[in-house]
Amino acid sequence: MSRRRRADPDLCGVLLVDKPAGPTSHDVVGWVRWVLGVRRVGHCGTLDPAATGLLVVGVGPATKLAPYFTGQDKGYRARIVLGASTTTADADGEVIEQAPCPPDLEAHVEAAVRGLVGTHALPPPAFSAVHVDGRRAHALARAGQAPQLPPRPMTVHAVEPGAVRREGARVEAELTLLVSKGTYIRSLAEALGRALGMPAHLGALHRTRSGALTLTDPQAVHGLRAQPHQPQPDRERPPRWRIRVGPGDDPSRSAQAEVLRAHLVAPGQAVPLPVLRVRDDPSGQRALARLASGMALAWNDPGLASASGAEHGPEIGPEIGPDRAGPQRLAVVPADPGSPGLVVVQRQGSGAQARWAPERVVVPPPRGP
Repeated sequence: MSRRRRADPDLCGVLLVDKPAGPTSHDVVGWVRWVLGVRRVGHCGTLDPAATGLLVVGVGPATKLAPYFTGQDKGYRARIVLGASTTTADADGEVIEQAPCPPDLEAHVEAAVRGLVGTHALPPPAFSAVHVDGRRAHALARAGQAPQLPPRPMTVHAVEPGAVRREGARVEAELTLLVSKGTYIRSLAEALGRALGMPAHLGALHRTRSGALTLTDPQAVHGLRAQPHQPQPDRERPPRWRIRVGPGDDPSRSAQAEVLRAHLVAPGQAVPLPVLRVRDDPSGQRALARLASGMALAWNDPGLASASGAEHGPEIGPEIGPDRAGPQRLAVVPADPGSPGLVVVQRQGSGAQARWAPERVVVPPPRGP
């Protein structure tokens, strides 16, 4: 009988996981929860099963940061297939329409790709995680109900065309994109096809960044291996995935836990907000404790200070002034980057009445002696 791993109540941080193709984002969350023995684990932005790349995963109290991570712009590398559309708008679906690509199609692809820049009103794919009357759209689609999803704004901030090549009767176009929250690349793939007068679908997708977080970060978790327990499941029962990371073909749970612990990013180093550190003295400890208890601070409280060295966002100090243009929301953290404690605050009022009011206590600071 295997022993149940005891949960670590102090484990807290963010994992930058390079998700392999196959598992759902929820599968990866379940694996992290099992490996670390921590119940509070959640991802911050869904990746489709066939997609790979950056999946931001919160562990412990850092799951409270999810609303701030999900609102970030996302970066992707995509391969779009022209000449066929599918039921799922990606390579996993069944082909529902085909058309031969004309001989000169390649010459028109770059202009059409650059035309994606801007805001579009597009419906999300039927096979997506969008809620419809309390149920996920993909669950309804698999049940044959074909949910009709209304268009929503999707913004492409930047796009860079890549290689264009012909594969038989089809043409494949690679591109790199920076898009807003809520943008479905599968919807953009179909939009590109319409611009070229061709059926189209997303052939492959790799997420490279979420806000300032990227897979080039030294703390990113690479090398995940995934194998399905059920090689040929039916449509109503998706496969359960065996996920592994670490040296060896089948590393132990403890070895995998060691890998994940070594790659945890402290909340104060990952939070996608401007960071304000408190002073490394009793006044700073008192300031952070007051915020954590729900009390607001004057904008120029003596316990607040600025510091340098933020990895994923600019750090600021109270010198922004009570009436100057500046961030309306920021993260207050301890003077020591390795110490626990993080409170998200909002700026309220102006002039002499300006103050920082706590919005969310992510990690309570340690109690003093």
